[in-house]
Amino acid sequence: MRAYERSNMTRPLLPAGFIRGQRGVSRIVVGTDFSLRSEFALARALRLPLGQAGVFSVMHASPPLDGHNGPDGTVPGARCLRKATAAVCRRLRHRVDVDVREVLREGDPVETASEVSAELGAELVVLGRPLVTYPVKELAADSMVRRMVRRLGASVLVVVPHPVRAYARPLVAVDFSRASRRALELALRLCPAPAPVDVLHVVDTRVEEETLRSLGAPPEQWLLLRQERERAAHTALVRFLAPYRETGRELEARVRSGEAPEGILSEAAERGSDLLALAMSGAEARTPLTERVLARAGCDVLVARHAPTVP
Repeated sequence: MRAYERSNMTRPLLPAGFIRGQRGVSRIVVGTDFSLRSEFALARALRLPLGQAGVFSVMHASPPLDGHNGPDGTVPGARCLRKATAAVCRRLRHRVDVDVREVLREGDPVETASEVSAELGAELVVLGRPLVTYPVKELAADSMVRRMVRRLGASVLVVVPHPVRAYARPLVAVDFSRASRRALELALRLCPAPAPVDVLHVVDTRVEEETLRSLGAPPEQWLLLRQERERAAHTALVRFLAPYRETGRELEARVRSGEAPEGILSEAAERGSDLLALAMSGAEARTPLTERVLARAGCDVLVARHAPTVP
């Protein structure tokens, strides 16, 4: 019966189950405002691999006036949410172990989503985002996506409108930190084998190259510097990926030079990536890298945060 509710650095971080093939996430929250982009987010969430005994929550937050019929033909949020949740139940009818929940709250959507994700111990919050238009603009200060990514403590998957199918070519940007390991491991769980995973590290040598130029060094010297840094980064990346390759996953190590956001976006465009994953720690809640990628990426973006504590 469905339950409804209103209201050590060089080793993988995940437990031993990951090495044996752990896949999927168990606690997902999908935010909806009943728009087309929310429909895409819900469709994407239903395509994600769900772990055993999972919880799939569909959440809507509205101002106090929502829920009143008016002359303009507005429909109560509760009714729309119930229809969306019923559709999820139909799609997941074969997963009797999955608990589908309906969460209706009043208040600011960002604050409400933060509260709900903390209460449910959400591993992933799925949101919709408008399609990128050109010329590309940065995220506005009051952008819902920007506020959600900054405020939520859980990992966030931002979905763009496109045909929904299983991820086939994910790209994970890493900087060798523990947060990067979380991003890679979460991407591997969302994209189970045999999907190949590209793992990218961007080497930024602009400051060193500018210093050499100011000293009058010949171009060969700063080009040599860039090559040496790229070789060292590739060696470090291979070591970083070694524990995951032992699981049999197909991982492709990629290194490029330049500014990190531009390098990540260029690699994703060249590879035709359908998922771009990167990490954000609590100390980086206002990192320009994440927000530039979110504003410009033409594919879904996974922003991995720390694993929540299950209540």
